[in-house]
Amino acid sequence: MSQIGSEDEFKTTIAEYLESLPTQFCQRVFSSPAACLAIFRLLSTVGKQLIMSMLYLKSPIRLQEIGQWAKPDHQRMVKSKIHQLRKLQLLVEEKGSVSLNPIFRKQLQNALTGGGDFSSFGVPYTGDDAVVSTKQLAKYANERWEAILHFMVGRSSQAHEMLAPLSESVRSILRVSKLMEGGPEGMTITNSGFQFLLQDSASQVWTVLLQYLKLEEMQNTDVVEVLNFLFQLVSLQLGRAYSTEALTRSQRKMLGELRDFGLIFQDNPKRFYPTHLITSLTSSGMSNDSVSDAVQSELTKSSQHGYIILETNCRVYAYTDSPLQIAILNLFVHLVSRFTNLVTGAVTRDSVRRALAHGITADQIITFLTSNAHPQMQGKTPVLPVTVTDQIRLWEQERNRLKPTSAFFYKGFPQRQNFERVLRCAQDMGVLLWANSEKLQMAVTLQGHARIAEISKQQRGSNAQEQ
Repeated sequence: MSQIGSEDEFKTTIAEYLESLPTQFCQRVFSSPAACLAIFRLLSTVGKQLIMSMLYLKSPIRLQEIGQWAKPDHQRMVKSKIHQLRKLQLLVEEKGSVSLNPIFRKQLQNALTGGGDFSSFGVPYTGDDAVVSTKQLAKYANERWEAILHFMVGRSSQAHEMLAPLSESVRSILRVSKLMEGGPEGMTITNSGFQFLLQDSASQVWTVLLQYLKLEEMQNTDVVEVLNFLFQLVSLQLGRAYSTEALTRSQRKMLGELRDFGLIFQDNPKRFYPTHLITSLTSSGMSNDSVSDAVQSELTKSSQHGYIILETNCRVYAYTDSPLQIAILNLFVHLVSRFTNLVTGAVTRDSVRRALAHGITADQIITFLTSNAHPQMQGKTPVLPVTVTDQIRLWEQERNRLKPTSAFFYKGFPQRQNFERVLRCAQDMGVLLWANSEKLQMAVTLQGHARIAEISKQQRGSNAQEQ
């Protein structure tokens, strides 16, 4: 789940994208009840509480009064959330008082009470065609999404080889987002791509959607229409068919491109089905009413949650036969043996340093191991052995001890007093990187080289005149 205002990287990116929209664009986005509801559901818990407390207020409320809603030790957090809501243009401040953006307030009220233009939540399909079950939708979406991940890691299975090759729109988004690089002859994964693989599926989908928006901007498409349609799709009900008759040409085009990612299923030009990959982006979890127990079982099975056991001696046991999961583990685990449904290995210094070289951080490794820990480990506090997590962080610190810096090396000073004068000048200017008083040597930054060279030259000139 992605919530604006939390510490999650992709959630912050979503907030930053909305904050970057001009005021007139935001007003157009807020004119859609579905968009307002989706944005509301993306807010943090405190943000939602602030919005609901002001939703039906007829006059602005002073910031001092809002501060009284929280205990003294939480007032700073409330001020921070108010600042975020202002940056999102959901709140309007004037003379020390705040109120909800009038357009946002009206359309959110309509979304919650069923008023206004309810077609913004999609038009249900009323045909008599065969209904596609939620289990079929889950299977289709997972196969499509995993095919993309398989393509990124350079592996494919028989099941994914039977699917159609990745479309050019998918490849374009992978290139624009810099998750992969290369031309038609071959594409390779980048450091950002390795980090992408360790994210949860919701964060991965948000990343793709944001890059899709970026690609549409490059093509001079109406971004507000694209954004509103994405918010509409996020708000649709899983397992229900929706009509395409009321969609514009650009929206129909978007359906085809999102279908390539497994976000949309379409077996008939007149209708489409949203899959769990997009309907769950603003939900509180997979256990909402729109997801049946059968789908829950399918999702759990496909995502392979809870399959990793990590011991205090850094040994790893992964109960999976998924080539994709094994390929992801291979990013930071030294794999030793593989059986029918079990892979064994170890988290070693070399395997972690290899992952760090690809741009993967220690926290991402630990988060991935925690979120995919076996149920037997989930009951422990903490979930992962502290000795292992500390060791992974130490390996990261070990690699980051040295930092390359462009510099100029000075030596051969004629006298110690010349060296000391230049040394003092470098220290006063803040450009000194290293110095050895015994050997009369020093290193200065690239930015300070011109000035230090001039001072050194002046010192040499004064020595020559004295002689």
